[in-house]
Amino acid sequence: MVLFFQILWAIGCIAWNSYGLYLISTGQQPIGPTASALGAGLCAVFAFLFWYFLKQNLKWPYIILSTVAALMAGFVIYGSFTKDLSLWPSEGWRWGGIVLNGIGMIAGMTGIVMKVTKTN
Repeated sequence: MVLFFQILWAIGCIAWNSYGLYLISTGQQPIGPTASALGAGLCAVFAFLFWYFLKQNLKWPYIILSTVAALMAGFVIYGSFTKDLSLWPSEGWRWGGIVLNGIGMIAGMTGIVMKVTKTN
């Protein structure tokens, strides 16, 4: 179940960045302060690696990846409360990003706990 939410977060981030890039390309304000092809690509790699590390039962690579993902999501949430509100076109988009990254942060932390406490 944790894997589902980790991949859901990654796909959501891919969609967020892709839509933001589309808006920028049409001269509109993006839906948040950042939108990048690198970010979308990185999230695609994360989605694959979450699945691969669990399938191969690679405990420490999975824990490290989950830690990095949780920290990334946490920094985005922090930025949502500390950056200028004009960087989002509306409060709805800002809160949408907070929810999306909240899912990622919680899924990452849950993945860490799941692997650390598992005995094998």
